[in-house]
Amino acid sequence: MGWRIYAASAVGSSHLDKGIPCQDACAFHVDGDVLAAVVCDGAGSAAHSDIGARLIADGLARALGERLAGEPQLLDAPRETFFEAAAEAVAQARASVVERAQADGRALGDYAATVVGYAGDAQRGWFLHIGDGIGVAEAADADEDAVVSLPANGEYANETWFVTGESWREQLRVLEVPAPTARLALMSDGAMPFAMTRGNAALYAPFIDPVARYLASVDEAEGSRALHGTLADPRTHGITSDDKTLLIALRA
Repeated sequence: MGWRIYAASAVGSSHLDKGIPCQDACAFHVDGDVLAAVVCDGAGSAAHSDIGARLIADGLARALGERLAGEPQLLDAPRETFFEAAAEAVAQARASVVERAQADGRALGDYAATVVGYAGDAQRGWFLHIGDGIGVAEAADADEDAVVSLPANGEYANETWFVTGESWREQLRVLEVPAPTARLALMSDGAMPFAMTRGNAALYAPFIDPVARYLASVDEAEGSRALHGTLADPRTHGITSDDKTLLIALRA
């Protein structure tokens, strides 16, 4: 068995209207049974958050994947040990954004982005999270509850935390997924209104079940194209004007 990964990002109508590029990004790294997957959402108020989201997604997926390839036992380690490994991977990804900001002569905050990620194998895993977006791991055993990594927002509406912020380490959260995962979903907050139930307790079955059934019947490239078509469907603009990113990982 292994992972089958389907992922896509679509520009929101508010960005289409203003000629702004998609500020979401996603990336993943697979090595045998070990998966590292990341979704980033660039801050709408940050001038180059699309670049920040891409650098963080690519850098973090790569750093996590390479670390776990050499130390797969980290997935079975105590929370504090995995937290330190996750923080080191985030720091590596963040360093690439710092370097880009310095090269461009711009403030680091111009590249602000959130992150929700997952690292796991056939038996267990962990979410890592800074800011909003959401992660859901549904267990292979139907009697096991799904594990949901919820968004973190600040005191005010639309306020959240970013990898580029000075307090990124204090805002980094990790959440254990103790059972084998059959279906994983990572998404930016733009996809949440139609992909999650009210209150964000679980994936919204009328949306996710037919999508997952179709994805399981096609290869990853075709499935990712179809997923993009779903996210970019004009009917979604009536639900949300935000960029939308969804990564779905299925155990083959």
